[in-house]
Amino acid sequence: MPILSDNYVKSALLPADRDELIIRDSKLAGFALRLRRKADGKASKTWLVFQELPMRDGKRKRRKIIIGDFSIFPAEKAKAEALAILQAIEVGDDPAAAKAAKKAQPPFEDLVDDFEKSHISAKKPETRKDYRGRIRRNILPYFKGKRVADITAEMVRDFHRRKRANPTDANRSLAVLSVMMGRAIELGWRKDNPCVGIKKNTETARDDWLDERDLPQFLKVLADVENECGDLIRYLTVSGWRVSEARLLTWDMVDLPKLVARLPDTKSGASVRALSTDAATIIDRQKHRLGFVFSGRKGSQPVSYKRLREVLHSVCKAAGIDQITPHGLRHTAATWAAVSGAEAHELREAFGWRSLAMTNRYVSKAESLGRRGAQRAADAMNVLQKPAAEVKEFGR
Repeated sequence: MPILSDNYVKSALLPADRDELIIRDSKLAGFALRLRRKADGKASKTWLVFQELPMRDGKRKRRKIIIGDFSIFPAEKAKAEALAILQAIEVGDDPAAAKAAKKAQPPFEDLVDDFEKSHISAKKPETRKDYRGRIRRNILPYFKGKRVADITAEMVRDFHRRKRANPTDANRSLAVLSVMMGRAIELGWRKDNPCVGIKKNTETARDDWLDERDLPQFLKVLADVENECGDLIRYLTVSGWRVSEARLLTWDMVDLPKLVARLPDTKSGASVRALSTDAATIIDRQKHRLGFVFSGRKGSQPVSYKRLREVLHSVCKAAGIDQITPHGLRHTAATWAAVSGAEAHELREAFGWRSLAMTNRYVSKAESLGRRGAQRAADAMNVLQKPAAEVKEFGR
C-alpha cells in the first residue's frame, strides 16, 4: 500500500477496466482514497475514512465516511481530518465521530470555488458573467457558512420563495444552484440534489419595446446624440442584435461590401448576420478601422454597458417615454420586423435564434397589432355609420 501524498494522488490513474478503485494509506489505517469514473470518463478523487462497526452476530460492518474531494482537501489536510474522525471512533464516541465527520465536510464557499474552476470558467463570457452575478447577488448571501451536505430542500424552497419579487431571477438562480448541487454529488459531498422538485415561478415574458407612439419621439431625441454610444444605440435599434454582440463587434468580423458580419461566438454559436444598408451605414461612419467598431477610444475598448444604459436612460427621459432596457431595443426591432411582414424563418436568421420558438412570439404579436390597427382604421372610417358613443364628464 502506498503513502497517500499529493504527488501520489495527482499521478493516480483509474484502470481502463475499472469504474471504481479504493487505495488505502499504508501508515494511517482506515484512511483511503477513492477513484471513481465520472460521466465524462475522467476520475474523481475523494478522501474516505472506513469505520468498522460490530454487529450482533459477531461480524463487523464497514461504514464509509466521506471527507471530501482532492481538489479541496490536499493530502495533509485530508489526513488531519481523517485522524480526528478515527480518534473519535477509537474512544467509542460515535456521536463525536459523526461530529468530526461533519466538520470535515466542506462549506458552501468551497463549492463556489470549485464550481468556478470546474464549470464557470469553461462557459462563454456572457454566461460566466450571468452565473457569477447570480452567485454573488443571490446564492452566496443565503447559503454562506452552511455545509454543503446540510442544505435541505426546505432551505432551497425558502431561498426561492424569498426571491419571488423577481420570479425570473429566482428561477434562473435556482437553475444555477441546481447545477452546483449536481457538482457536489460528483464530488461526493452529498447524495442528492435538494433543488429537484422545487416548483418554479410562472414567468411573464418581458414586453418592453418602442411602439408607433414612442418610436418617433425616441428617434427624434436620439438624432441629437452624436457620439459612439449614440451610434451603438442606433445600431441596436435597427439591427436587433444582442447587446453583447453589438458592443463586442470588431472590424475583422465585418464585410461591408458583402453586407455581412461573421460572429464567431454568439449565444447560439457561430453566426453569419446579414446587414441592412442602415446598419452598414452606421458601421461605416465610425472614424477608426481597427479593434472594436463602437468605441470611444479608437477601437481599443468597447463602449461600456454602464455607459450605454446611462445614455439610453437620458434619451428616454428627454423623449418623455417610459424607460427601455438595451435588450428592449432587440424586442423593438423584432416586433417591427414581424409587423412589416417578416416570416418566422426570416426572423430566426436575422436575429440569431436557434429555433422558431422565439420567432413565433413576435409573429403572434404582429397578428395582434394588425388586428388592433385594422380596428382603428375601421373606427376612423365608420363605413357602417355606427353612432358615436356618448361621452359624459363627471365632476371631480
